[in-house]
Amino acid sequence: MQYPLRYIEWSEDKQRELGRIHEYPSMNSDELFVHKLVDAIKLNHRIWVHISHESEDTGQHIVYARPFAEELPYPYQKSLARIITGQKDYPSSLQPEYWVWNGDSFERISGYDYSMAALDIARRLLDHYWVENGVTYDMLYTVLDADRQKVMFFLSEVRYG
Repeated sequence: MQYPLRYIEWSEDKQRELGRIHEYPSMNSDELFVHKLVDAIKLNHRIWVHISHESEDTGQHIVYARPFAEELPYPYQKSLARIITGQKDYPSSLQPEYWVWNGDSFERISGYDYSMAALDIARRLLDHYWVENGVTYDMLYTVLDADRQKVMFFLSEVRYG
């Protein structure tokens, strides 16, 4: 089944919609889950933070968002913004991309960038932690880069003891 999805800018100060950011006339349910589960989205080279989402009885889905600049979690602000805006590859299908915090900035984890079905990416978005090769990662922030078809996972390695 296909669903329409609309992104709307929301103003907390004014407690109202400011206008349409973007609209997808038709999207399958797996992709819709990914869109609703990420913390933010990059659309047309601009980053938007999700603040809420809803569905209407007409089948329309809406994500309310505001500009990214004021939402950056400390101490990751500058590194997140630089990485999200700086990537330039354009795959043909939705893919995950992993970045780990090294104490000063995020570094891309190579070897884990593989094709995954949208539903599998959505399942990963539901987790707070991810374990790969015996290493546990805390999910700090997630961004759907719609311009590049990438779901960016920003992680921190969990250290025990």
